[in-house]
Amino acid sequence: MINMNDKQSLETTEAGRLETLERTRIARAPVIGRPSPVVLLERWQEIESVLQGALDRPAPERASFLDEACAGDELLQEEATSLLNAYDEAGDFIEQPAIATDARVLVSDDLDHRIGCDVGSYRIIERLGAGGMGEVYLAQDARLDRLVALKILPAYFASDDTRLRRFQREARAASALNHPNILTIHEVGDSAGIPYISTEFIDGVTIRDLIRRQELSLAEVLDIAEQVASGLAAAHAAGIVHRDIKPENIMRRTDGLVKILDFGIAKLMEPEAPDPFSETQARTHTEAGLVMGTANYMSPEQARALPVDERTDIWSLGVVLYELLAQRLPFKGDTRMDTMVAILDRDPAPLCEVAAERYSVSLQLQQTVDKCLRKDMSERYRAANELLADLKSLATNINNVEPLVKPATQTAATVSRHLNVWPLLGVVALLISVLAGTFLYRRSVAQSQSVVPIAPEAAATKLYSQMSEAEQLKFVDEQEQRISTMMGDRPVKLNDDAVQMIKHFVDRYAARNGASEELGHERLSAVYERARPYVPLIAREFAARKVPVIIGIYLPVIESAYRDCFENNVGAKGLYQFLPQTAEQYGVARRDMCDVDKMTPAAAHYIADRMAELGEDSQSLTLVLVSYNHGPEWVRNTLRELRGTEHFERNFWTLFAHRDELDEGFRTESAYYVPNFFAAAIIGENPEAFDLPLPPLSSLAETK
Repeated sequence: MINMNDKQSLETTEAGRLETLERTRIARAPVIGRPSPVVLLERWQEIESVLQGALDRPAPERASFLDEACAGDELLQEEATSLLNAYDEAGDFIEQPAIATDARVLVSDDLDHRIGCDVGSYRIIERLGAGGMGEVYLAQDARLDRLVALKILPAYFASDDTRLRRFQREARAASALNHPNILTIHEVGDSAGIPYISTEFIDGVTIRDLIRRQELSLAEVLDIAEQVASGLAAAHAAGIVHRDIKPENIMRRTDGLVKILDFGIAKLMEPEAPDPFSETQARTHTEAGLVMGTANYMSPEQARALPVDERTDIWSLGVVLYELLAQRLPFKGDTRMDTMVAILDRDPAPLCEVAAERYSVSLQLQQTVDKCLRKDMSERYRAANELLADLKSLATNINNVEPLVKPATQTAATVSRHLNVWPLLGVVALLISVLAGTFLYRRSVAQSQSVVPIAPEAAATKLYSQMSEAEQLKFVDEQEQRISTMMGDRPVKLNDDAVQMIKHFVDRYAARNGASEELGHERLSAVYERARPYVPLIAREFAARKVPVIIGIYLPVIESAYRDCFENNVGAKGLYQFLPQTAEQYGVARRDMCDVDKMTPAAAHYIADRMAELGEDSQSLTLVLVSYNHGPEWVRNTLRELRGTEHFERNFWTLFAHRDELDEGFRTESAYYVPNFFAAAIIGENPEAFDLPLPPLSSLAETK
């Protein structure tokens, strides 16, 4: 038996509360055929989480909740049900803290008792729904006379100080997000011991509802995915990973605006500092999402209890996109464990097969979804902005692409017509192969001095030097937009003057073929080849500071041509050309300015500070770039002076348009810094177009 002192000690931990419940149940149950208490305690986190989820629901809903949460795990359901019964029978034997009892005032079995109650300055109007994180109500904010959604948190949050503090910290961090596709959090508070969150009220439906209706066009599906990717990009830039993206956590308003819900809350289900060598911690890390019913949307790294980053959200969005298109999940099993096995070891059925009856699935669409669902994190999209760029491309070309597989409703005549063209296609393929072989042979002769052979895919790409003037301008314009999207959200369409200036620098780079070692004159291939070994380090350090990796990769091209100890005529030194006083300010001694391992994190830190001052979207990052060359204070002051001018936008291109009115330092140098950066990035991301025998530099990044 447990004496009262032991009982109080046990109840200070979740494991103790469960053990108390378990001993109560065992005292009332047959001993033969039951699992040992040791076995049960090994699963305490999972069982206790299911139990708490059931207790936070009205009694009539608990059985159906257990069916869904246990998902075929008979032992889990049996133990949770037994503990729930023991809890009800135990009465006062298991004492609840007063704060938890108060919190349950609004979680009584009679729904009508909640209507009309006040929580802080909010009066509850009606119940909107419930989830594992509490119940949600429509409420009236008396202070601002507006409708809000009020989430009352479960009692076990109130009774666990560590969990409650962590929730408050993360929810407040999420409330700082300001993006149209992210639910706005108005307040995180506590009223008479009742923790709550007040958010904007969304007049709309969840994506789950839209999936059930099966009414979405392909354009609407892509629009939803675009908006979610845009919201995720903003959150990731702020250092917040959602970890629970699923149709229930995405809503579309009646005006078509999509909102991501519950930012920062899913993270609560993980331990504060998981020990990778602890099996108990590992189970907690993994099983948290399962209890919330998100097993089908968990990434492989979540399932394995490994560290996660923004690529986990990209996986989950890929699952949602697949489900929207196919009306079925890519990974599903009869039990939760079967689902986990599918996520870890099985490939989903190709979209071109399972979605063909409803949509024309292009090769690009298939590849986009497949890239989201790569089991190896390093093979997925590295950032939500990259996925967003591809989704926008898909939406733009939606009416101009052939489906990868024709829908099954083709007529026999159509199939016959396709079969009859095969002999002709064979002749055409043979002719193309002959021509390609001739072309490759001629190029191989012309480039017999090249040490690295050109890849076949590069040879098939039209060289920049072979493009017409109009084609070059179009190429530069398109690639600038691509680079801008990799930098951040809200890329701006450039005018002809800006595109011409970027093209001017692209042309200068493309014309560099001399043997000079002078900065700005040596062979272009030598500069980009020197970059290769540095890119993985740059990617890791810049990603750690939430700075777009592409910034870190291409700044050294224009600063030092990837010479790690280059020093210019004013004393700036190293890969990123810091002045000694700046290097010291960011923790790098003068003697260490040639040490790339020290200078790279310092540069990432410096850029992150400028982003904090000037902004994080694509347009603001152009200001960050020019501030790297001309100083942030000058940038802020100049923007204030130009704010009243015609066509003002808060980006570098506004400064560029007014360059003749600004100081000489800007006119003669800084006005060309950002175009130079874009030119360097365009070439580095399209090496095949400039006859460079290396892959796109960003493809060498390693952010793990």
